[in-house]
Amino acid sequence: MAKTAGALGELTQAVLELARGQGRLITAMSDVAREQRITNLIVRSQITADPVEKARLMSEASRRMDTSRRRSPLDSF
Repeated sequence: MAKTAGALGELTQAVLELARGQGRLITAMSDVAREQRITNLIVRSQITADPVEKARLMSEASRRMDTSRRRSPLDSF
């Protein structure tokens, strides 16, 4: 019985660690996607010849850079 309880405790800890790891991975993937969108806006602003469109794209990129990112509740500060 003690072995079963010990194994169950270890399994529980492993599942909790897996959940924490997945939370960190989700946050990292969200950060990468956010940075890719910002980079895309900046690149598009460099390509366009229209000064109004260039300003709009840079403004949007700047706005996105200034907004705080969402954090996973499992992230440490």
